[in-house]
Amino acid sequence: MSLLARVSIIIPTHNGAATLAACLDALQAASIAPYEIIVVDDASTDASAAIAERRGARVLRVNENIGAARAKNAGAAAATGAILFFTDDDVIISPDALARVADCLRDARVAGVVGLLSAQIPFRDFASQYKNFWMRFSYERLPRERIGVFYTSIAAIRREIFHSLGGFDENYRGASIAEDTEFGQRAWAAGHNILLDPRIAGVHHKRYSLAQVLQTDFRRARALTLMRLRKWGQPFFTSVPVFYQLAVPLTFVTLALFIGAVIFNNLILLLLAALFALDFYVINSVWFIYLARERGIGMALRAALFQPLDVVAVGAGMLAAGVEFVRGTRY
Repeated sequence: MSLLARVSIIIPTHNGAATLAACLDALQAASIAPYEIIVVDDASTDASAAIAERRGARVLRVNENIGAARAKNAGAAAATGAILFFTDDDVIISPDALARVADCLRDARVAGVVGLLSAQIPFRDFASQYKNFWMRFSYERLPRERIGVFYTSIAAIRREIFHSLGGFDENYRGASIAEDTEFGQRAWAAGHNILLDPRIAGVHHKRYSLAQVLQTDFRRARALTLMRLRKWGQPFFTSVPVFYQLAVPLTFVTLALFIGAVIFNNLILLLLAALFALDFYVINSVWFIYLARERGIGMALRAALFQPLDVVAVGAGMLAAGVEFVRGTRY
């Protein structure tokens, strides 16, 4: 067996029984068989461990909930394959995903490769479509080489490079929010070439409510802003489109103008608020056009109504990070 065919799959799970079986079945049906599958059972109280064992995975049991970063590091420490392939217990990879990973890593200059979530989202509700499509949209726009993210829903890296970088920062606690992005930043800063290959795909079986979208985006904005403040003055790679970065201050200016117009009964302030609101939709039009093409005008219109609220949640996360950073919070 060639070194490139020795792919160690690492899956952290915490009560992931609902989707873990399908995740493992897809991996075992891949055109290149995994060298090993390691499931890190992060103190699950459901049947996750039993499901993994029945499908021949090696299960690492953890008695206390240690969070995604530590769980993934534990799996990586136990792995013996030349390539570490990280995925989530709710991602169903395409049959050729592992073969494409191996193909990318035939080039010795390539350290790792990241895939994309499929447009085949299994849930039809607005919140799940909105969130999953946003993740696909924002990553799809990245360069194909030398990216500074390592999106561990579907990502692979040479084992020796992963360990040389110290793995994931275990100061990030709980569910996966930013530890993979922070690792990607370090790999990028160290000069390692991580590719984005859209052909490496997986279907994300993640259902969101509107509240979960707002909560997730708040937490992610807070974590990424703290990360950026800690690395102030250093080169920083972001997957967030420039137009979205502009949309955050634009939204808060619009709100301030509207509130001022109401308080002071000022028509000029109201007109300025309307003008800034129009600018908001103009700069976000590329995202709405993408949604209209993928899921129809109705989806795009609903997103246009929801987007300002989501941007406010993101802005609130950024503001919270600024306050916490001043107070000395680092993570």
